[in-house]
Amino acid sequence: MEEVVEGRSTSRHEYPDLDDDPTFAWSGSPSASRVEEDTGEWDDDDDNDDDDDDDDDDDELYEPDEDLDDQTPGVWDGQYAEDGFSSSDDETSDEDEGFYTLQSDVATFQQNLRNRGRSRDDDSSSRRVGRRGPRKPAEPSLEIKLLLSQANEAFISKDYDRAEECAIEVIQMNAETYAAHALLSGIFLERGETQMGIVAQMSAAHLRPKDVSLWRSCVKMILDHSIDDRRRYLKDAIYCYTRMIQINPKDIESRYQRALLLRELGHKGKAVHEFETMLEILPHDPTLLRQLAEVYVDLNEVEKAKEQYRSYIAAAAEPDDPEAESFSWSDLNIFVELFGYKGECLEGVKELKTLSRWLLGREQESYWDDIQEDDREWDAEDSPRRILTEGFVQGLFARESYGEGLPLELRVKLGVYRLKADTEHLNEAMLHFEWLQPDDSGPEAKIFDYPDLFLDVADALLARDHHHEALRFYKPLLQVDAYHNVRLCLRMATCYNKLGLVDEAEQHYKEVVENDARNKEARVQLAKIYEALDMPDEAFTYVNEVLELERQDVEERRLRRGRAGPDPAAENNADSFLPPPSQPVRTSTRKRGSPSNSSAKRREEREKDREILVRTQYARLQAVEDRMKSDDEDAVREWMEAASMMIKDFRGAKVFYPWDKYIKFLGYTRGPQAKGSRSKDDLVADMEAMGNRLQATLQQEEAQNGGEKAEIPTTYRNIGFGEWLDIFLRYALCLAKRGETKASYEIINAAYDAVVFYHSSDSVYLIYVCWSACALLAGDDETICNVARWFMKEFQFTTDAYRFHAALNRLCRGPNTWYNSGPSQKFILRQVKAMDYSLVSEEQRLKHFGEKASYTSKDSEGNLAVNDDMDVALLTLYGHMLYAGTNYAFALTYFFRAYSCDPTNPLLNLFLGLCYIHYALKRQSTNRHHLITQGLSFLLAYHDMRMQSPEVVERQEAEFNLARTYHTLGLTHLATPYYEKVLDMSTTIMNQAGRPEGTTQDFVRDAAYNLQNIYYTAGNLEMAKKVTDRYLVI
Repeated sequence: MEEVVEGRSTSRHEYPDLDDDPTFAWSGSPSASRVEEDTGEWDDDDDNDDDDDDDDDDDELYEPDEDLDDQTPGVWDGQYAEDGFSSSDDETSDEDEGFYTLQSDVATFQQNLRNRGRSRDDDSSSRRVGRRGPRKPAEPSLEIKLLLSQANEAFISKDYDRAEECAIEVIQMNAETYAAHALLSGIFLERGETQMGIVAQMSAAHLRPKDVSLWRSCVKMILDHSIDDRRRYLKDAIYCYTRMIQINPKDIESRYQRALLLRELGHKGKAVHEFETMLEILPHDPTLLRQLAEVYVDLNEVEKAKEQYRSYIAAAAEPDDPEAESFSWSDLNIFVELFGYKGECLEGVKELKTLSRWLLGREQESYWDDIQEDDREWDAEDSPRRILTEGFVQGLFARESYGEGLPLELRVKLGVYRLKADTEHLNEAMLHFEWLQPDDSGPEAKIFDYPDLFLDVADALLARDHHHEALRFYKPLLQVDAYHNVRLCLRMATCYNKLGLVDEAEQHYKEVVENDARNKEARVQLAKIYEALDMPDEAFTYVNEVLELERQDVEERRLRRGRAGPDPAAENNADSFLPPPSQPVRTSTRKRGSPSNSSAKRREEREKDREILVRTQYARLQAVEDRMKSDDEDAVREWMEAASMMIKDFRGAKVFYPWDKYIKFLGYTRGPQAKGSRSKDDLVADMEAMGNRLQATLQQEEAQNGGEKAEIPTTYRNIGFGEWLDIFLRYALCLAKRGETKASYEIINAAYDAVVFYHSSDSVYLIYVCWSACALLAGDDETICNVARWFMKEFQFTTDAYRFHAALNRLCRGPNTWYNSGPSQKFILRQVKAMDYSLVSEEQRLKHFGEKASYTSKDSEGNLAVNDDMDVALLTLYGHMLYAGTNYAFALTYFFRAYSCDPTNPLLNLFLGLCYIHYALKRQSTNRHHLITQGLSFLLAYHDMRMQSPEVVERQEAEFNLARTYHTLGLTHLATPYYEKVLDMSTTIMNQAGRPEGTTQDFVRDAAYNLQNIYYTAGNLEMAKKVTDRYLVI
């Protein structure tokens, strides 16, 4: 589908680029005709020749003109003061210097001409007496014409010295001879003397200051030869454009080019002034608006850019406004992009949807503005979401004006903004991203038309740590040569690394190393991977390469700064892990650095002081521990103070917190406990620390081969790691009890990140148990669900893990919105798919499963744990999530699967019955009576099973649930007897429990309250009061 964007035909996904030739409204539009009428006859053609009569030009040239006649090149302040600029602007210093340099060059050039000239007769130096001011140049004499002819012949024959001599002689005879200056410029350019050629051409232009074509030719010459010193030459080009603007203040083309050059030179304030001046002449021109918006963004004045576009949109909305141009999808894309610079993603989403609706002709459907939680308006089909929207009339507008009418670029931007605004919008964002069809690998796949959109989507997903989803959009880019580069491979490797796919990550990191000899990030990651895989030799190779690259960078920085002598940091690095080529790196025993004895002693003294302090706090902690466990406030406060100081010291030990958590703790050799603080940058320090660990590993292997085994410490400050973990977790629980939830999570994370705990499965288990307890104390349902996921991943297909998830959400006193959220449902569904994958044949796997199951737990031998039967608790848990989200039809599917495995389970019968009942009460139900009958049959079966229980509480539960069901259906005459049975059982429950009424779990108050409402609604106030006085009054 083709559309016109800013005056040219382009596909929907193309937008004008800054490097493209601009297409303005003055190029054939009504606005152009207005400009020409206002300014008279003028021509902005860069290639026009001076075809006018010479006499007429001379007459015009020598008329008195106070603006131009007395000006010399480089007088910047006066020219810009006339054109709306102030010479006091702090941005003009560089320009003044450039233009005064140009003026000096012209003066020197003219002086050289005088010095090289021939002596003149005495009478030729006499001054003429006449009127002052501009005068008409003298008619070239025969001698001048002869010299010009000789100069041209010499130039054609490439005798540049002879041509220069003749041209200089002509200029000395009559400096106003334009042809001589122009020829001299060509001579200098042919010789490669660019600066002198430009000066000569500028001198020629000053002889005809009102000839725009000459100034344009100067600009063309300047820009064509501005490769070596572009910044210097651009200032000369700006001067030429200024002269053209003085000739015609409404010369839009010259103003536009001058604004671009000002922006390139960094004078953004003046560029803004230029664009604003042009917009006064051509209001709402799309090209000018885009350039102005980009300069505003450079100046961090995004609000001004938005105001300009809002004015444009308001004008475009008025059909009778002659100044309004057609507002296009490209303009909308730029306008919405402005919201992203300030992080106003949700506001950008709102504007995008509203303006897109307007462009598609549906502006009257303003009710969509009230629906901002999702983007159902832009679904491909009316069902299932759009048709449910109040106010939507199916068929009122063509279907193409909804989902299919939104350009793909804007749809992707809509998804990216959704993703940036909130992680909860991932599902909504993915609905937009799926329009790119990332899984399509055919010749007509969208990856070949929209590779930039794929990259934008993948980068946005990576920024939000959705690595699996990001890879879906990174992988297709490998088919596009222009995008298959180091940057893509590096980001794909990051995703694979985060997902634990080490082989794929290694492959892409190696590809980066092969194609980028100076990329340090890939080498750092490869070193970490090989260290984790117990491949120290390979890891050492990349550690050395990183340190060598860092050393080269330090040397380059030193050379740029102009320092003499070796860099101190480079000297320190030279003694690390880079021995001479002939010396094996593993056998190097040289020490890094040579600190003075006094510095070493001070570090040792500080280390002893810290150890004494920790031991003192540990004794203080033990002294009040018993009282702390009994919730003595003073003891708790004192215990927390001591624990806080100990934890601070532990977290300060860098050996427990290496670059990556998967690096195992091997001891304190050359680690932070034995070494003082380092002054090197983080990368060098971490690489050297990794080298230390690798060296320790190799030494340990050598010791094992020799029959000796290196001992790994189990204490820190003479306190066992188990005791340290207990202090961390107890301190986190104390913080959670005091309501300091964020601080408690921070302490738990600190314990989890410590390698001495991270690589101990028992320690990690205790950390997550404590984490769940803190989340329960805080009522944090999101953290509860995240913690529960860990148990379900580590103990996959273990029934108690799924029951633990349900129990945690049952005990949470928060809203439990995360229990049945999209991420939670997807996680449990993957668990169900993994369970089903192992229970079907290979043929069924190929037919019904798109990918292999994701098994996450391992048995005692390190093999993946695979189930051999269905887990009823897992099926029930997923069914209940769907049930809580009112997806009753889908919930029944999983409840029935669980029911087929355990038909005598009373809870499954209860869930099936309630699911049918609530499904019947939905507006979309087609056979309500049938559904209610089905539900009651399961509920009665549940009631019969519960009534066989020896526990009175369970029998009371069955009576209450059945009564509540009848009550929900409005069958109060059937509900009343069951409520009364619940009340009768209350006394029995209290007698069995041996506790006073109200201190044990029963349903008496719930039943009494519901029964009171039934009596009150029926008008039986006496019975309502009786029930209230007996059961509901405290």
